[in-house]
Amino acid sequence: MPFISVIIAAHNRREFLLDAVNSALNQTLPKDEYEIIVVKNFEDERIDKFLEEHNVKNIVTKEEPLGAKIIKGVEESRGEVISFLEDDDLWLPQKLEIVKQVFKDKDVIYYHNDFFNFSDHISIDAVNIVFTAKSRLLRLKASDIKNFNGSVNNSSISVRKCIFFEELKEYIKKAMINIDPLFAYLAFCYNKILVFDDRVLTLRRIHKLNTSADGISDYNLWVANLAKMSKLSMSDNLLFLKMFSSFDCKITREEKERLIKSIEGAYLGWKVTYSRLPNTKNEVSLKEFIKYLKYQRNFKSVLYGFLPFAPKKIKDYVTKKWYNQNLLTKKQNKNTNI
Repeated sequence: MPFISVIIAAHNRREFLLDAVNSALNQTLPKDEYEIIVVKNFEDERIDKFLEEHNVKNIVTKEEPLGAKIIKGVEESRGEVISFLEDDDLWLPQKLEIVKQVFKDKDVIYYHNDFFNFSDHISIDAVNIVFTAKSRLLRLKASDIKNFNGSVNNSSISVRKCIFFEELKEYIKKAMINIDPLFAYLAFCYNKILVFDDRVLTLRRIHKLNTSADGISDYNLWVANLAKMSKLSMSDNLLFLKMFSSFDCKITREEKERLIKSIEGAYLGWKVTYSRLPNTKNEVSLKEFIKYLKYQRNFKSVLYGFLPFAPKKIKDYVTKKWYNQNLLTKKQNKNTNI
């Protein structure tokens, strides 16, 4: 029966941290079967007192990259299985009980449950009723995985600690934000079973302090944040290319080539995203553009590839349509009766 370590990483944000911690404390899994570790870059009298009173390990670090905080937590952890929770997200009460059941199978290396985006008030009881009634577990080996598009949301991911290869820790420490796909890449390299569960066990909070642009309502701030996140994601994916190109994974040459191509595709996608914005300089070369097109599976993505080369007026028009669609989605989520 694997012991579980919960790692909650926080950078500057205080507003939602205790909500996240409470959702980890209020699990149906017995308290002696898991631990909670908070890794943050600040001290706060109220928060620190709460963590101490509830036997939560509290680590303060000046390290800025999210990857460095994750490695700090992993090195302090006692668990064979690590479950990650963002400081602004929530878990449903049965999350860790299900994680434990999944990892009873010693061949499972990675688990990803589904999640639900929310803002403002949410009824956890309603989510329990609506989203946990049915379950479909998809078990995949490395040879079955063609892309990593489903590997999103840190708070929905649990892994065995062994994926944090000693030789790769210094690379992982440098990763700024793209930790969720990195976990999938590391698990893929270990060549065991990756499990994808369609049950919603994670609630992903959308708000103005998100590192993603989803919670920002002002157009100019939204564009500026998207440009910043795209740059960081480009940097992370270049790091991953270097990292996995030189690492001897436990997979076949064909599978490793597929992994490298997936990372390269992600890098080019973020480069196109950055370069298509109205106030950024085009960084996509003709050679990269041709390579980007090879990775695209739908006509819409192909069209987006041309935008870095378009006049500023066209970029601005298309970006505003994108922004307005995000606003509409956000409004629909807000009006959902859950």
